[in-house]
Amino acid sequence: MSKQPFPIDAVRESIRRMMDERGDKAKPLAIGLGLSETGIRDIFLEKTKSVGGPKLAVIARHYGVTVDEIMAGTATTVGLPERPKSNARPVEFEGASLERLPENLPVYGTALGAEMLIEGERIEQTTLNTGDVIEYRKRPPISHGVEKVYGLYVQGSSMYPAHRDGAFLFAQRDARLRVDDDVVVYLRPKDESDDGSRAVCVLVKRLVRRSAQYVELEQYNPAKVFRIDMAEVLRIDRVLTADDYT
Repeated sequence: MSKQPFPIDAVRESIRRMMDERGDKAKPLAIGLGLSETGIRDIFLEKTKSVGGPKLAVIARHYGVTVDEIMAGTATTVGLPERPKSNARPVEFEGASLERLPENLPVYGTALGAEMLIEGERIEQTTLNTGDVIEYRKRPPISHGVEKVYGLYVQGSSMYPAHRDGAFLFAQRDARLRVDDDVVVYLRPKDESDDGSRAVCVLVKRLVRRSAQYVELEQYNPAKVFRIDMAEVLRIDRVLTADDYT
């Protein structure tokens, strides 16, 4: 059965309708929801082909509707209680403007994959398709001039409380790796589809140790330190942190 295309037109129709009904503007709405300043505007860009589940959930909760209603194009705030009026407004400080950051950082689609069993413990895997760009975000300052930075959403709870299910992360390919870095480990397929250049699953974990023979990783839930043979690893990308922005 072929995969159904994401109903981006219906999603746009729902969000636009609710914004009009409540008199919301894209930038203040995005800031109020804790998204990037262009988090709402990006939905309406022609290049945007889908919207991530966490973002849809935030929008649905804000307007008091369901994600299913948004995706069906039927979401409306008519008949729902009005939100309390804001008693504060954002203040813009001097300094580097986020509005000048390019909006071309790809966010790849992820889903919870089949678990690995290592020494009797469950290790969560994530399927990641670098050909499936679900949205674009503004580049963080650390990525200026670096084309190998991308975004992804955490799937599952194996790294909680460091990264909750649905958390958004920036990652960088070919970055220098350090012990205690959170990393995205790309695993090679274990079948005839392995051509040495593609991965089907990734592990989002903490780097404990790395050698020519293996990489040692840690997850928090359930707590486990384990090793992966380097022959099974295609590449390891580093998750960017607040330290990378200063």
